[in-house]
Amino acid sequence: MMNRKIFFGIYCWLFVLGCSDSRGGDMPTPTEPDKTASSKLEVKNNLQSNMVLQQNSNFTISGIGTPDQYVTIATSWEDLTPEEVKVDQSGKWSKTIRTPAGSFTVQSIKVSGKSSLTFNDILIGEVWLCSGQSNMWYPMKDALGGLDEMLKADASNGIRLLNVQQVQSDIPTNKLNATWQKCAAGSLEWFSAVGYYFAKHLRQTLQVPIGIINASWGDTTGEVWAERNAILAQSSIRDAALLQDKQPRADPFSPFKIGSAYNAMIYPLHDIPVTGAIWYQGEANMDNPAYYPELLETLVQSWRTLWNKSAKDFSFYIAQICPYKRMYDFKTNYANPNMRFAQLQASTKIAHSGLISNDDIADLEDIHPKNKRDVGLRFAYLALADKYNRPEGDRSPVFDRLTHDGSKMIIDFKFAEAGLKTRDGAPPTQFEIAGEDRQFYPAHGEILGNKVILSSSNVPSPTAARLGWSYTKVSNLVSSSGLPVSIFKTYTWADLQEEK
Repeated sequence: MMNRKIFFGIYCWLFVLGCSDSRGGDMPTPTEPDKTASSKLEVKNNLQSNMVLQQNSNFTISGIGTPDQYVTIATSWEDLTPEEVKVDQSGKWSKTIRTPAGSFTVQSIKVSGKSSLTFNDILIGEVWLCSGQSNMWYPMKDALGGLDEMLKADASNGIRLLNVQQVQSDIPTNKLNATWQKCAAGSLEWFSAVGYYFAKHLRQTLQVPIGIINASWGDTTGEVWAERNAILAQSSIRDAALLQDKQPRADPFSPFKIGSAYNAMIYPLHDIPVTGAIWYQGEANMDNPAYYPELLETLVQSWRTLWNKSAKDFSFYIAQICPYKRMYDFKTNYANPNMRFAQLQASTKIAHSGLISNDDIADLEDIHPKNKRDVGLRFAYLALADKYNRPEGDRSPVFDRLTHDGSKMIIDFKFAEAGLKTRDGAPPTQFEIAGEDRQFYPAHGEILGNKVILSSSNVPSPTAARLGWSYTKVSNLVSSSGLPVSIFKTYTWADLQEEK
């Protein structure tokens, strides 16, 4: 019995010695985890030298490394203080950083493992996407005044360009076929003229760098630019959209399947934060303008979902196509004015959207007017008014509402607070009104502030009105600052015959 007590006491004494050193110190701390620098290092090319990063936003840097080892990321605006990220078991890593306010201070980002990659000459500012078909794609070298603009281009002007290659895919791909470039004659030559003029005016007004991404392709319908499942989920547009999968375009190289341009040209951009998009497209959808508002609304929602942005954080602005002679056998009567009206409808359906009207720059002999400067400027005026709430902003007046006053119709316009006028000082032209017989007659118009009062001796009891319902005739009605007023109509029946 005594021997057992002695043995137990010795055991307890030895246990205490094992838990502390002879000086009474604490237990040893656990070994620190191994933070060996990743021996393999690849960085996704949403991060590039010469790019513009969206100011005050989250930006995710990701890539491939050695599992369980570490990658460090250091930014110049945080004094190159490194942040570590562990590579997961699949060999992937990602780290989200926060960008500062915009400025012309050149920044850099260094990504390191056992080797390092440094991305230099990065600017922080505002980033926009421009997309659509040939009038958005139309390059600087062919635009009116484009060659002079190219010769004046200054690489230090704070505008950076990302020109996405024209590729298509049946499935979404992360491969970004584009490299950020500084603004110069060579980089501008094949860049969207509309996109450049838009970026130039924003840069001059906002006084921050502007990054402009061009993802456009001639002879493309809206369907190819939207996410396929989003289109197919909408019963109101699904059947008409599916016809696209069976109808190759006139240009055999143009995509025609739903989502094919979205998959290869829009989807790879989703890790580049943007503040919004400008859109110039519609000619390829003129056979069916009636469903275009729903189509475009679905496209915009699919883009906002892709960027994980709310409507207020992702603006979307639409350029009306221009009038031009009826060159094709469209299935819809008055196809051109019907499409311009559909674009107006789309701009009112889509939250945080807007419209620019371009009737006055039309070339009636050419579907591609060469004056792209005014289109780009009007996009910039609209963004400044709507997105940035700047006093320099401006926007095209659009139809608001109709009221009756006996034999007269009163048309109110939005975005015409400073009043309306005509370019030539004459009464407003291209207004028509109709009665119950649906026969339209030219109407006399009288401007009263932001209203136009319409009447016609041929229509004693008017029920409907329209403006600019023509392939080639445009109104002289403009805002006080000279922006053309958008086409509109107040009825829903189909026109029985084309314009004579």
